[in-house]
Amino acid sequence: MEDLISRAIYHPLVALPSFYLTNLMCNVDNSLLSALMVLAVGSTFRLARLSGRWYRRCRKSGN
Repeated sequence: MEDLISRAIYHPLVALPSFYLTNLMCNVDNSLLSALMVLAVGSTFRLARLSGRWYRRCRKSGN
């Protein structure tokens, strides 16, 4: 079990988001809630930008 946990912790899909979240928490104010809020707002902004591009492309093509 310990071997499985140690392999999972160092897996890139687990380690990289953990490092990113830790760095974000240090830059914001060491609060997990505010770091998650920053992530949520950033993700929402990216999604809105992507959907705007998709909408404009569909509108240009006449669909």
